[in-house]
Amino acid sequence: MRRFGLLLFLVLSPVAFGHGGVVEEDDLCVIKIGYLRAHFKIYVPAERQHQEFCEDIPVRGDSVFVMEYQHDGLSTAEIDFRIIRNVTGKGNFARLSDIEAIADLDAITIRYEPATVVPDVYTLLQSFEEDGEYIGIISARQPDTQVVYTAVFPFEVGYTGLGYWPWIIAAVFALQSIYWFMSRRARQSTNTLLLLAAAALFTPYSIADADESWASDSGFFTVTFRSELQPLTINRIHSWILHVEDSNGNPITNAEITVNGGMPEHNHGLPTAPQVIATNKDGDYKVEGMRFHMRGYWEIRIQIDVGDRHDSVMIPLDL
Repeated sequence: MRRFGLLLFLVLSPVAFGHGGVVEEDDLCVIKIGYLRAHFKIYVPAERQHQEFCEDIPVRGDSVFVMEYQHDGLSTAEIDFRIIRNVTGKGNFARLSDIEAIADLDAITIRYEPATVVPDVYTLLQSFEEDGEYIGIISARQPDTQVVYTAVFPFEVGYTGLGYWPWIIAAVFALQSIYWFMSRRARQSTNTLLLLAAAALFTPYSIADADESWASDSGFFTVTFRSELQPLTINRIHSWILHVEDSNGNPITNAEITVNGGMPEHNHGLPTAPQVIATNKDGDYKVEGMRFHMRGYWEIRIQIDVGDRHDSVMIPLDL
């Protein structure tokens, strides 16, 4: 029974999930539009008064989207805001490329605000009459270069907040049922089953080859990585070293790098919020706080911002 208690503790360990184009930094929700950043929040004043939401909206009705600029470039940029129904089939993992693949964007648009300059704080009031999955698309055009940066953030309306707990509770109930059943048959068989289940949580799995490299979406950068865990082990906090070069093989220094990702097939993000710090070796960046809580197919998305170049790299992992 003690072994079952240990397994129950592991299953119920707190996990934080994230998704979309809005990230949480220092207890603030931040949206990144290229290299431009803004404090992002949503209010549902009639139902939740002053409570703030990052992405998912718990109830239908009037919702107020607010962006408080953290970069002066947004004060002079032409900003447009579009909300569409999420028909991509990608759920929270929908990206800009999925939006660009939609033949008739206007047909699924429920709100579009044309490009305009709004100093300091951008607000939008939208009434949602139906629960469902939506995607927000915010674009900012720079007045001097005419370059357009775009942020995409999938969100849900009518979000229950239950997350993965129904599945976790079902898994715990199934494990308890197995325990009871096997106890009647033979205590030894029960112990064997639980030991195998616990061992499965910590079985090491191989990761991508250390010499493998990945080109960024626009071809500006090439990324390699190495993990301090070799082979990678499920449910262990560890660090990575990312090495970033330009297309000519020169190491990139002074880059702003963010790391996120998740499991598209399970529609959830990383269970941690990795932090990236530069090292004393050119082109190397340390990623602290990596963890994978289950085996399967993962996608790690690395955003790289260097001067006026902004690109991202996707690293696929089968664990």
